[in-house]
Amino acid sequence: MKRLSLFAFAAVASAALPLSAAAQARRLDVDRLPSSDVAGARRTLVALDAQGRPAVMLLWIEKGQLLPPHGGEGGLRLITVVSGHLSWGDGGIVDPAAERVFGPGSLILLPVVGGEHWAAARQDDVLLQITPLRDGSIAPDPSREAP
Repeated sequence: MKRLSLFAFAAVASAALPLSAAAQARRLDVDRLPSSDVAGARRTLVALDAQGRPAVMLLWIEKGQLLPPHGGEGGLRLITVVSGHLSWGDGGIVDPAAERVFGPGSLILLPVVGGEHWAAARQDDVLLQITPLRDGSIAPDPSREAP
């Protein structure tokens, strides 16, 4: 039985070799992707959806930069702080005393319809990954959770 198990393992492993060799990951050269300046930050489009709309974006905010109040519409968005410390505020008037700071690895969920917000890189350069979810949702849907 032990001999059969080793043979079966060897057969499966050898059959998988050609598949793994053909499906290799490769590094994406972000510097070669289209970028534009948006309100004092650099936005890079990483992926588009089937309709050609941004599906994944990177946003670089240099230390000392402030993205003025904006938003209110645009669908559900998931923002991941990749690096740096993002100073975030909700509302149409910038109030540094009301800001919350999100460090690397933080996930911020912007509601489908919400008020304005602002963002700043007060401590260091900030890199964000923004994923519009549009008609999607996160799991579990926090709006369905009991208070």
